[in-house]
Amino acid sequence: MGYDAVDRPAAAAGSGGGAAVGARASRQRGAGGRGPEPAGVLNLNKPAGMTSHDVVEAVRKLLGVRRVGHTGTLDPQATGVLPVCVGRATKIAQYLTQADKEYVLTLRLGIATDTQDAAGREISRVEEVRVSRAEVEAILPRFTGTIRQVPPLFSAKRVGGERLYHLARRGQVVERTPVALTVHALELLGMEGPCVRLRVHCSKGTYARALCDDIGRALGVGGHLQDLVRTRSGRFALAEALTLDALAERVRAGRLDEVLMPVGEALEHLPAVRVAPEASRAVMHGAALPASAVVSFPAEITKGSLARVLGYRRQLLSLAESTIDGHEFAGSDPRRVVLQPVRVFASGAAQRVAPA
Repeated sequence: MGYDAVDRPAAAAGSGGGAAVGARASRQRGAGGRGPEPAGVLNLNKPAGMTSHDVVEAVRKLLGVRRVGHTGTLDPQATGVLPVCVGRATKIAQYLTQADKEYVLTLRLGIATDTQDAAGREISRVEEVRVSRAEVEAILPRFTGTIRQVPPLFSAKRVGGERLYHLARRGQVVERTPVALTVHALELLGMEGPCVRLRVHCSKGTYARALCDDIGRALGVGGHLQDLVRTRSGRFALAEALTLDALAERVRAGRLDEVLMPVGEALEHLPAVRVAPEASRAVMHGAALPASAVVSFPAEITKGSLARVLGYRRQLLSLAESTIDGHEFAGSDPRRVVLQPVRVFASGAAQRVAPA
């Protein structure tokens, strides 16, 4: 959720001498930083005041590794779960980005801003907000299920090849096409005066700021996002997320491997299909798979969705796109192609499969 602020280089905030720790980590990999590069996914708790890119830079300095990337931008003032891919794991970042997200947010009723959050310029105000809990609960079903949302003007969405927030800062207002997304659950946690606490479980691409603005409009008083905490991203939960301080301590103690999640585990939010032992070689060569090669195909898989392809020892072989809905599998012709390869995992590395 949110827009990318202008990225700025930053030291490892709160890391307690991140550059020195990173230098030590680099030396541990061998002369000149050569040697086994760490690879995996870190579950980090982004602090307020840092951009997501700042966190990436902090991790680079702590680990002495260049290949680092996050899996979904959080606004600078937002906090919470930010999965960060390291080394070879950067090749799976796009698949982690697609995971559902969960947030706890505060909607401030009565004040609307141009950015739809607390950092923006006030554009309207209702002095006395008279909205009851019952009224809020009655409006929430309108914003659950499959909805269409107009991306905020101050967002990283591209229009004509340029980020919307760049256009907004130049005073340009452009037409924004509503985007279809899914809000799986929207729960009222509490109200205190004009502040409403909500829990949101949503699909990728959902803007919390736009959701708050829309709910405020629907209640007739306006509103904006006051604060936001991402509590889950795919299989990564806030309860297990590390601060940068805690990560620095692990690096100093030589215990990075304890918190660096392997690629296969990081992708466990995706459903898994299992293939016959004799099909493993074909999978590793990027072949499309017929129904006869598959021994287990979950019913919840939908056509066009991604799935993990596991070998007979349940090892991760590849990611593939399903050509059928799961309930169709049992009645499929054995020769029918049911899985198209997307990325193959060979010798611990992820390799993209070129489209046929």
